[in-house]
Amino acid sequence: MFKRIFGSYLLVLFISFAVLALAFSLTVRQYLINDAIQNLHRVAETLSATAAQPGMHGGGHMRGAFFNLANRVAYADYLLLEANGMIIDSSDVETYPPGNQVNNEAFLNLAFEPDVSETLVEKNLVAVVYPVKIAGYRNEAALILYSHLDLLIQLNRSILNILALALGAGIAVSLLAGAFATRIVVGPLQKLKNRAGELARRQFTGKLSIKTGDELEELAETFNEMAGQLAEYDRVQKAFFQKASHELKTPLMSVQGYAEALKEGVIPAAEREQSLDIIIRESQRMKALVDEFLYLSKMETLKETYTFEPVDLEDAVREAVHAVQSLAFDKRVTINTTVNPDKVAIKGDPEKIHRLLLNILGNALRHARHNVTISVDGTIITVEDDGPGFQSGEKEKIFAPFYHGENGGSGLGLTISRAIVEKHGGKISAGESSSGGAIIKIDFLQR
Repeated sequence: MFKRIFGSYLLVLFISFAVLALAFSLTVRQYLINDAIQNLHRVAETLSATAAQPGMHGGGHMRGAFFNLANRVAYADYLLLEANGMIIDSSDVETYPPGNQVNNEAFLNLAFEPDVSETLVEKNLVAVVYPVKIAGYRNEAALILYSHLDLLIQLNRSILNILALALGAGIAVSLLAGAFATRIVVGPLQKLKNRAGELARRQFTGKLSIKTGDELEELAETFNEMAGQLAEYDRVQKAFFQKASHELKTPLMSVQGYAEALKEGVIPAAEREQSLDIIIRESQRMKALVDEFLYLSKMETLKETYTFEPVDLEDAVREAVHAVQSLAFDKRVTINTTVNPDKVAIKGDPEKIHRLLLNILGNALRHARHNVTISVDGTIITVEDDGPGFQSGEKEKIFAPFYHGENGGSGLGLTISRAIVEKHGGKISAGESSSGGAIIKIDFLQR
């Protein structure tokens, strides 16, 4: 990751510096050209006012004028032309001898074409023109002041050399700063990567410490929270399998013991039918326990197992009471039902709500002495029994997997009930009645 981030940083850095250098070079060159043109105009204006006689400033090989260019002395040549292209006078007689025709088409266009700009800029030359009147000449004349850009090129190169040194120093500093900054960013990311690998290997101990004061530190805290939750989930899963194994071990041992005794013939003939009944009962117990395992697993992993539709709570309660009526009759327990005159419908899964009510009523019937009361008040369902109630500290444990008190079942019924209620966005709680029995209150919170 460090190589990719630092490589991308270098690419952006070099592109930025290259664009900066090119833009700066073009800007400086244009500035020097504009400065030269302004100075040539100023000098040409002065010279044109004194161009009454041929041979300005001596002519010959002497330069016609000088001016300042970026605080340096720059020299310019002059050229006096007639409209017919005849050279009247020049400061560079070797190139432009007086009395001859000028061989520079650009100068002629500059001097006498009205549609041409008063400034000429070529690759290595810049020139300006001013009209003049020369004594003894009837034709139109023009003063051209031109300068070769040797000095401008030298200045531009000098500036570029300075710029190159500055850019080199800037690149070096930027590389060091970039490497340092990349390390600062990559270091925490590497720690996060290592921690993620540890969590993948189920190594939940220890905490990730990143002090950057930004989102990376917040991400590290999230990793720590996730590690804690994974550790708790792992602990719960291990406890679940241990308790599940324990719950299955007892009936399995009973089935195995009676089956072996029947095979070896050590059980008297009069007791064989009773032994077979025990095997069947324990097998049914294991089957019910496995079904609850599978049901609880599906509830925790599959959201699509729920099909929500309008459910009338009064009808749901009456169906559940009817389903457990035979069990209540066997235990000689009376189920009392109280409902509001106004029917209330909620959005829920009918099959899950039916199972929820069966679990709660079955648990109440298991502990009741004579009566179980179930009431519906709006979206609140309350189930109360007249049994011994909860022991000290038991109310906080009854919804935990595999917890069961005296005369309890598998310990999964109330766990499944809580999961169903929470999937419906409700709450379930346990309490004690005025008679000392247990109360289970379900609130679907859909008002």
